Amino acid sequence: MERIRPLPYQMPLLDGESTGSFVTRLAARHGQSVSHLLATVGEGRSAADIDPWQSELYLNAAARQRLAALARRPLAQLTGALASLRDEHLLRDGSGAPAYKWPWRPHSGFLVRGCALCAARRGVLDQVWLIRPDPWHICVQHGRFYDISRDGRLPFIDLSPGPHVLRAELRRLRLVKRLGPVGRLLVADAFAVLAHPAVHLPRLGGSRTAPLRLLPTAVTVAYRMARLERLRLDGRLVHDDYRHWHEEARSDLGWQLGMVLGVWSERHLPLQLPPLPSTRAARPPSRRYRQPRLPHQPAVPEMAPVDKLTCVSWEILARGPRPYG
Repeated sequence: MERIRPLPYQMPLLDGESTGSFVTRLAARHGQSVSHLLATVGEGRSAADIDPWQSELYLNAAARQRLAALARRPLAQLTGALASLRDEHLLRDGSGAPAYKWPWRPHSGFLVRGCALCAARRGVLDQVWLIRPDPWHICVQHGRFYDISRDGRLPFIDLSPGPHVLRAELRRLRLVKRLGPVGRLLVADAFAVLAHPAVHLPRLGGSRTAPLRLLPTAVTVAYRMARLERLRLDGRLVHDDYRHWHEEARSDLGWQLGMVLGVWSERHLPLQLPPLPSTRAARPPSRRYRQPRLPHQPAVPEMAPVDKLTCVSWEILARGPRPYG
């Protein structure tokens, strides 16, 4: 591979930023067009007419290495911040020559407006776009809700009048951190439970604020599900646990939610797992509950939205030309 001369200025990295957004900032800082910069990264379709809020930029491994060299960043640092540069999202190498592709639509995920205050704290005054699995994002640092809306008059929704939504998002983040992919699946299933007709709640995509209205209840339901699912994935769930769990759910959440949770639990029956080693010294830490099992797929794609992760059989999104969920 030919030697790449690094660009003079090192740009700040923002967690979750799209590759297209970062490259656009990098080019502008150095007085270049995006097309000119990408010609150094690899071969591909011209991006002159594509904006970072429209679609995502994808690279193969060789082009990714070149971008890291241009940006004066270690590869691990770059991929840690820019999700679309991780191995899961790389283009196929083909001939091995550096290549990029900037399609008219992202291959996966949604381009969501990034928090201007978070960017400014890192010295970035340009508009930043994030690549997210769902078409909304809550900045917990500044209490703002962002989504895929391009309405410049209302780029975000201030959550200070609704602190319960921010508390719910913090609880969701803790659940996902604790349970990993299983936590993401449970949140998706919780949104799906709320979409059942018997619950009489708005569906994701019905309005811009639907995620805000649903999130506190969805997180409460997800934590309720986690009580059962951790026992199930650990091989410690018996049918009496279901009965007690159902009774508590109906008592605490109401009969409508309790009924739909019963439908959900029928898809999460006890698993037949191999017995643990008999000697205490050889017993591994109990972390099986972090690995998804039936009825979910074992692989949880990073950019899969909630409607693609849930195991329920009914639709969870409102029908419309431009859904937000």
